[in-house]
Amino acid sequence: MTINKLIIKIVERKLRRLLPKELKTYLLIKYAREPFPYEFSEQDIYANIENDICAYDAGELDITIKSLGERWKEECQDLQNLYFDKCCELRRTEKYVRELEHILIEHRLEYPMIDGQLTDF
Repeated sequence: MTINKLIIKIVERKLRRLLPKELKTYLLIKYAREPFPYEFSEQDIYANIENDICAYDAGELDITIKSLGERWKEECQDLQNLYFDKCCELRRTEKYVRELEHILIEHRLEYPMIDGQLTDF
């Protein structure tokens, strides 16, 4: 789920106050796209918006609008980090599979393989 102007109006009605234009713009940009590879639920959107409003009211939220280039750079960095994490996870899984295969061989147990793929026999 992503944010739109209707959600902002609902939040304003719920809070019984109008949000500053710059905060609305910040929220519309921040929650305009799903955070790949995740997806916002309706509850996530409202909770995140409320947290951002509280931070804004406390003076703890930087609502400076980043340029498209800066946002793309951040997204690229996030994707690179995600790719690195998935590569590490894959290596750990491959190592674990090799260890399991070694245990099976050590105990002279067979495991069904067809064209290099483990089967459910």
